[in-house]
Amino acid sequence: MQFDEFDEFTRKLCLETQKTILSVYENPDMVVETKADQSPVTFADKETEREIREAIQVLYPEHGIKGEEYDDLNPGSDFTWVIDPIDGTKTFTAGCPLFGTMIALLKDDEPIFGCINFPALGKRISSDSHSTFVNGVPATATSGKSLKDALLLTTDYSEVAKRQNGKAFETLVSKTKMTRTWGDCYGYYLLATGNADIMIDPIANPWDIMALVPIVRGSGAIITDWSGNDPAKGDSIIAANVNLHSEVVAILNS
Repeated sequence: MQFDEFDEFTRKLCLETQKTILSVYENPDMVVETKADQSPVTFADKETEREIREAIQVLYPEHGIKGEEYDDLNPGSDFTWVIDPIDGTKTFTAGCPLFGTMIALLKDDEPIFGCINFPALGKRISSDSHSTFVNGVPATATSGKSLKDALLLTTDYSEVAKRQNGKAFETLVSKTKMTRTWGDCYGYYLLATGNADIMIDPIANPWDIMALVPIVRGSGAIITDWSGNDPAKGDSIIAANVNLHSEVVAILNS
């Protein structure tokens, strides 16, 4: 099984599913439901995941599927697809274009392929952990930048103190050049393309994490959980360029 096969499959699939997403994007009358965990969900979230699942079942019927909106399929399979139909639903419902569809493929629970499609931006990033591409063009994270010159991103500023050490986060903020909330999957896109230096999320689900692992690694950056361990087994993310990551982990865990 090759990167090109999965890349082309998901590229074509995302071209189809983005039609569903864009059909309701920026619609002030969009119906937004609230799930049991108080997170929002829309018709586009559910329909996009349904379309992706259907396509996978046709081409790879023996593979497992794990997604945000529906129950697991074929648990225990050697290969498992992990789907976040719209990462950044709050962003999506607000009419902000920094949301994306995330698809990952795991082999024996290890992410071997990941892609993120940004329907409102016309961009798609994909990787096999060795090389990362944006619309087919190689992407590389920054290197050699000092912490005082770094751009730090996170999805929700207030969420860090709720989930992790808020004082340690404020220390990190004080040591960096600039902090912004260009978050969700778009923050990792900016990291992998060399436009940001650090991206963190204090809490994350498997469908938030798995596609990011190959993308960040393939760009030359480092991704772990909050403690610096395997992100695929964790529930949080610290991603940063290669010379800053260990320093960021140390500060956030001080």
